[in-house]
Amino acid sequence: MKNNNNGHIFKAIGAALIIVVLVALAIRHFFGKKVTEPVPSTDTLVEESTETTETGELYEEEEGEAEAEVEVIVTPPGNGFEKSDAAKFMDSKDSVQMEKLITQIIDDGEGNQEVSYSSYYTAELDFKALSCITSDYTDCMVGGGYVPENVKDISFVDAFGFSYQGCENMSEFFELARKSSGFDADLTDASYDEEKYDLMKEESYEFNGDSSILYQMLGNMDFDKLLRSESFYTLHVSEDGVKYPSMMTAIVQFEKDGKVVTKTAYLGFLFYNEGDLAGCDCGQDSGCGGSDCGSSSSCGCSDSEEEGSCGCNGTDPCPSCGGVGGCLEGCSGDCCK
Repeated sequence: MKNNNNGHIFKAIGAALIIVVLVALAIRHFFGKKVTEPVPSTDTLVEESTETTETGELYEEEEGEAEAEVEVIVTPPGNGFEKSDAAKFMDSKDSVQMEKLITQIIDDGEGNQEVSYSSYYTAELDFKALSCITSDYTDCMVGGGYVPENVKDISFVDAFGFSYQGCENMSEFFELARKSSGFDADLTDASYDEEKYDLMKEESYEFNGDSSILYQMLGNMDFDKLLRSESFYTLHVSEDGVKYPSMMTAIVQFEKDGKVVTKTAYLGFLFYNEGDLAGCDCGQDSGCGGSDCGSSSSCGCSDSEEEGSCGCNGTDPCPSCGGVGGCLEGCSGDCCK
């Protein structure tokens, strides 16, 4: 389905991709847990153990007894990723955040563009507990702004098209998620995008086969001319050097009745363990400032605040907006939102 007629189409495509990024950033401000992947210090990789002799003198361990430094090998960009290593990495995590977004831009050729969001779904899944908070943000972007009151609860199946409860592990979940979302082409049959790496330092690969998401966005194929149709994925490198697909994007562009229509689909994954959480990110208006927020998911309110007055108790999810760090009924402020 690929077409190399480029011409003026890059402007609309660039706008579509920018919209995906801007919308994602806006949603994440309110949606995402702050997850960190701590980079181990070189001081912790090799430790020299010492003991005290009967005379009180210190001596170092014999050479070779000290823990050897673990060598992290990362394949250079363009060599793809090891599927088994990626699966092991995913299976070592107990939680995942997902985002699924489809945007549309209609350009009339006279400088006027109509932007709409066909869908925007997010999910926070605790795989151990088999619990999930799934939200519909499609109606939140209004007039160029963000309206959090328009967030809706939605079932995971309705948002992503499959049930996670039957998955045996996180790597199986990943495969079902990408295929159910239409990014079902062969991951190993893809071409490295060297130009994108040079420009953005992102290791991306274009699917050589057609993903079904392309046909979904083209609808009934009722257009005058197909300008572009492609899907690709981007690799992320974990702190221990494992590469895995973390973002998938598809673009279709066609002419219809003298207008250029550009549709962009995005699917993103963030795998982590609950212990990786950086904190509840209490906001200034939550009654629990940044200095009061600890390194755990608990929102440690100051002594002058009654527990719950800042909307956090560190355990229960916020029932109204699925906030970070745990919130009480009737919570308010950034700690919830």
